[in-house]
Amino acid sequence: METSVILVVLGSAVLHAVWNVIIKGGSDKLVETSMKAAGGGFAALLVLPFLPPPLPESRIYLCATVFCHFFYYLFIFLAYRKADMSYAYTIMRGSAPLFTALASAFALGEAISTGGWAGVLLLSFGVLVLTADAVRLGAFSLQSTLFALANAIVIMGYSLVDGHGVRLSGHTLTYICWAFFCNAFPITIFAIALRRSDYFRYVKKRWRYGLCGGLCSAVAYGLALWGMTRAPVALVAALRETSVVFGVVFAVVFLKENITPARLAAVILVLAGAVAMRV
Repeated sequence: METSVILVVLGSAVLHAVWNVIIKGGSDKLVETSMKAAGGGFAALLVLPFLPPPLPESRIYLCATVFCHFFYYLFIFLAYRKADMSYAYTIMRGSAPLFTALASAFALGEAISTGGWAGVLLLSFGVLVLTADAVRLGAFSLQSTLFALANAIVIMGYSLVDGHGVRLSGHTLTYICWAFFCNAFPITIFAIALRRSDYFRYVKKRWRYGLCGGLCSAVAYGLALWGMTRAPVALVAALRETSVVFGVVFAVVFLKENITPARLAAVILVLAGAVAMRV
């Protein structure tokens, strides 16, 4: 893999961790999440007029990804309410390839290589260490853990949906931009209905963070896809898992979260497992 591609994909991982820090750092995680979605939708809207429409065959997948992303944003909000970002983010991002591999093996009958099973074990052990450390510190939240694990399943779901949808769309960037644009509406409508007038007061104070988070999300995804056109998809996907490391670093630096040796070891195990499974 060329150095330029490595740097671009690492940049994608950094940006992914950045928008999660923005959400976690806000006082109202639901509104922060909806603003991030709206920011991504705004970024997509700037590009859509210059793109061809998606082919009809892909539109059912666009509907499916909008459905999945509503729960994705909802579970981010619910997971971050009580859990540290370094805990919830690692479980969400790290467990997704684990569930994908297991679903492929048991539901689709696809064989998992020796390296793949090594990745499953590393990931599982990393999540267990992370959970045990939270229990030891009295910071364990079953509710947040379940929402983080549920979101890992949702990530698996929209990854499979988008993997098929983008191939049928006729134009990769068209599919991505329509997905980002449409994804903004359900969670925003839900947040407004729940928060009512408080929603707009909060947005007035924090709209710049929401726009920044949305732009980070859109650019991060675009950079990762560009990397996949220049290097093997598995290697790019594995390198992008470094976002869990950047997430922990940012959580410590910007959110002042405590990082214990056990939590650091768990993050390394999760990263190693994800890389083993991708490669």
